[in-house]
Amino acid sequence: MGRIILHIGTHKTGTTSLQKGLSRNREQLEARGIYYPDYDLIGAKSHYAHIGIVNAFSKAHPELSREQAETFFAEVHRRSADYDLTILSAEPFFRHVGFGANGQPRKVPRNGEAYWVARNDYIRDVRDQFVGADVEIVMAVRRQVDYGMSLYQEHVKTSRYSGDFSTFRETFWPRFDYLRQARAWREAFGAFRLLRFEDLVRQKDVLAAFGRAIDANLDDLLPAPFTNAALPPDLVVWKRMMHMAQTSERTLRKQVDTLLSGPLAPLFAALPKRSLYTSFEDMRAFHRQFEDANELLKREFMPPDLQGTPMFSNDLREDYLFGDALHPEFLIHLAAHLSKL
Repeated sequence: MGRIILHIGTHKTGTTSLQKGLSRNREQLEARGIYYPDYDLIGAKSHYAHIGIVNAFSKAHPELSREQAETFFAEVHRRSADYDLTILSAEPFFRHVGFGANGQPRKVPRNGEAYWVARNDYIRDVRDQFVGADVEIVMAVRRQVDYGMSLYQEHVKTSRYSGDFSTFRETFWPRFDYLRQARAWREAFGAFRLLRFEDLVRQKDVLAAFGRAIDANLDDLLPAPFTNAALPPDLVVWKRMMHMAQTSERTLRKQVDTLLSGPLAPLFAALPKRSLYTSFEDMRAFHRQFEDANELLKREFMPPDLQGTPMFSNDLREDYLFGDALHPEFLIHLAAHLSKL
């Protein structure tokens, strides 16, 4: 029986680029004994990743069902015997806590104890879909101080979230607890591999770098496209503010796309670099909050040759503009642009 890898994210670690790279090379991968399943296994519409099926597993997909997700996992399990390696990739693995007795997706508990009970139940539920299979969990992480801001930018970009960055960090605290997340998946599955986003993107070919990290030949394939770039911070703050208005999400996204591709596009590149942390001290405090846990993360999950250096760099830039006050030049150009619509 071949090896199965569950690539569980985290979010904002190049997952979309890797998934699209794997998808566009499906035929070449099969010739190498590597299986990257598509939804045609269950007669569903093709997709570059397995995000929808993982959402459906927690009853959190508008079209796919839990039953379809279970069928998909079972068929992947069966077909994995015909390949050296099978890869499933979906960052929702990293955030779901299953569904409740009412059959609806369970909201992430604010209380830590309640969260981990639900989270561990979910991870065991995933494990039970692959009983008897040789499964390895692969989790990629990046420095929390950078991950937090990138995740917030993405969350505002793709939802109607209206909380500020500080509130976001408090609300979504489980996303930053890499150590306990890693321990939970290792306890359930046994085989677990931790990757650093910083190591992957340091190399020219991200897809090949990911392959070397998981002991798979992903060299000399069509390159993984760079995709899903974050919104500029000023645009993030503006969209967040607009979430409190009656403007529909579809209209907002069209406006954002227009701003990104229209006459304001050069302005975003010219504006001073901005951080949504309230100050350098706020950014440094958030970074230091994870130092001890990250040291344990390194000791438990990183290879021996990396034990002599910190898990993540301690270098932090002080030359940003801090806070979420919109830049005056952005506001002037935005008002002029909107007046023409």
